[in-house]
Amino acid sequence: MELAAQKWLDDWNRHRKGGAPNRIEVIELRTDPKYAGFIKHDPATAKVSIKRAKDKIKVEIKDFISPTIVNRLDMEQNIFKAKITDWRSMVDCVMVDTAYDGKIFNVVLSDVPEKKTDLVSGNYDLTSPNGKTTVAVKIIDMLGEEVLVTKVV
Repeated sequence: MELAAQKWLDDWNRHRKGGAPNRIEVIELRTDPKYAGFIKHDPATAKVSIKRAKDKIKVEIKDFISPTIVNRLDMEQNIFKAKITDWRSMVDCVMVDTAYDGKIFNVVLSDVPEKKTDLVSGNYDLTSPNGKTTVAVKIIDMLGEEVLVTKVV
């Protein structure tokens, strides 16, 4: 906050005594310990193994972490104590393109659980195109954040 704004705010509040409803309180989102993580964004990350085995491409998602989901659960820990025991519980869907050109994502495989209680598989065997190809794996978490992992095989 600018110093001039603080002077104006002090003057405003000084004229509103006795618990007046129109007093102004400023919350500093960057430094206030209660709200410090509010505007900070750590991107989701994934560990994905992509391998070619003869005429197949094997994709295995080994781990996925969404700091946004973890922080949201930590902020609401007074309401409930939720623990994430399986990375798949943070994932909404997984899509794979076996011939990714860097511009257009053509979905060859889509793993979207039918029910809210179902989880994505995380292990996929796909038919491999001839020759070298770029495989792209797109993982979307429950809040809509996307992680794209690519590998030439």
